[in-house]
Amino acid sequence: MQINELFELTLWMNEKIKRPQVVNKYQQLLTVMQQNASARNNQPQQPFESQKNDVIQAIASISTSDLTNEQERMISNLNVPEYIGERGISLLEDILFRNSLDIATAASEINKTVQELNSAIQKLDQVNASLRPLINEEVLDSEESSDVVMRVHFQNDVALDNLSDFKRWGTTWYDIGRGIAMVHDSAPEDIKVIGAQKGSIIIELAVATAIATTASTIILSALKVADRVLTIRKKAEEIKALKLGNQKLEQEISKEADKEKKEGLESITKEITISLNIDQNGDGEKVKVLEKSIKNLIDFVEKGGEVDFFANEYAEEDDDTNQLKMNFQQIKVLEKRVLSIESKRS
Repeated sequence: MQINELFELTLWMNEKIKRPQVVNKYQQLLTVMQQNASARNNQPQQPFESQKNDVIQAIASISTSDLTNEQERMISNLNVPEYIGERGISLLEDILFRNSLDIATAASEINKTVQELNSAIQKLDQVNASLRPLINEEVLDSEESSDVVMRVHFQNDVALDNLSDFKRWGTTWYDIGRGIAMVHDSAPEDIKVIGAQKGSIIIELAVATAIATTASTIILSALKVADRVLTIRKKAEEIKALKLGNQKLEQEISKEADKEKKEGLESITKEITISLNIDQNGDGEKVKVLEKSIKNLIDFVEKGGEVDFFANEYAEEDDDTNQLKMNFQQIKVLEKRVLSIESKRS
């Protein structure tokens, strides 16, 4: 995770959690519940419907969809997503109503929420205080760099376990980058490798916003294709597991998956060439390398690979940047769905 990216996560916490006083809303609900829990038998119970509604109103619209995957993983490690958005509302209603908890136990669960959110805020406040003196220097250092970092996660069936894997997927990503760069009249050398991380092996590439936007459009379309293809193949495997002895039906469904992938490739290529005004006759070489790039990307995401984008906060807002952000949010939703289907197949 880059310094700017981490710093922006602290700003997200300020904007989404601290400024709307989410913890304070939870605390107000907790106070009434604790009073009820400690009330004597002859004391009436205080209603807390208003406080509950205040919490729901405060957390309902909070989403992590605008965070990068790295930011989302960090905020998840702090357990923040448990208490915001739809998940937060569902948990709150479980505690207050669905789980039939006594008032003291319910109050204890809400107190846990308050403590964990306060802990997350405190930790990111410390990060903010540490990074703020450094962030201006970091921005100066990156002024001449590209506006977008594209992270390629080599994981699942595209993991780099040995040098043969490294060579194969390195060649694949050369073809992917070459195809996308060429349609923007750029060269593979214009896509810079700026870092790598441990774990599932993450390669960071610095790219121009236009190239990143095209890549994100292809990935989004590729994920839609992968979603359909994996769903079809899952059906074929379900039929096989039933042992109905109908091999023809199983084969027909498998052929349909291959057909869906082939037609998806053609559709994405056509979509990109039209959007970038590429003449299929006059720019035959561009179309050829683009098609290879798209095919490789579909294969990559279908096998569980992940691509993340991090736009420089100080990059100029334009149509490409706005489209990239929109694509990125949809990509995250589809990536989770594709990985879920792949996991169930496994």
